[in-house]
Amino acid sequence: MIATPPGAVTSELFQIASDVPEYRRDAVLDDINSIIDTNWLTEERFWSRQHSPFKADHGIVLLHHGGACVAYMIVQRLAVAGASVIYLSGTAVRDTYRGSGFFKRMFDTAMSAEFGDPAAPAEFCLCWRTRNPVIYVLGRAQCRSVVPAIPAGTHAVDLDELCLSLAATLYPRQAIEKPTMAMRGAYGQLRYRDEPTTQTSSDVDRWFAQTIPDSADAVFCAGWASNRWSRRNQ
Repeated sequence: MIATPPGAVTSELFQIASDVPEYRRDAVLDDINSIIDTNWLTEERFWSRQHSPFKADHGIVLLHHGGACVAYMIVQRLAVAGASVIYLSGTAVRDTYRGSGFFKRMFDTAMSAEFGDPAAPAEFCLCWRTRNPVIYVLGRAQCRSVVPAIPAGTHAVDLDELCLSLAATLYPRQAIEKPTMAMRGAYGQLRYRDEPTTQTSSDVDRWFAQTIPDSADAVFCAGWASNRWSRRNQ
């Protein structure tokens, strides 16, 4: 647990998600799914013992406030084509806490643990799948280049094949469309309670509305991110 003043939001990190004690796992799953339920209309639990985040190649960040879990982030570590890869397996903030900067806080917590060592790589590939233009903008902000590129000026040709390879590795049964990197029907029966928009990046909002008008669709994204967490940079 990271020490913070009483009453403030506190962060809890399990860099190795399989280290979550057995006696806590059901409660953690309940917390994560309850946050999802404030954002999505769901017919079944998204994370469960069967579809579990408690794996050695996963990490979990939880934010707590007033005795309740108010946000979570799940990351997965991969190595593809010699590159260090971080996949954002899932992240959400309880509806009443949106706009509080929690994504950046959880991301920095997770990446400090992953890449804080002076010997950590200077760059890594960040990838994520989303239907939410807000998450796209937040992910893009961590990268020097990204695909799909909105606007087109952020595009890097070397990312196209890596993005497709990562999508095939993580979702081998899911078709992906080039160049938009759209995945049709990826979220099945999940539907947003309120359609999210950035309210600050109209080009991104418009692209999402036109490219994946069905809320079950998703976009798979990949970008090159600089390691700003390494202690060699301090």
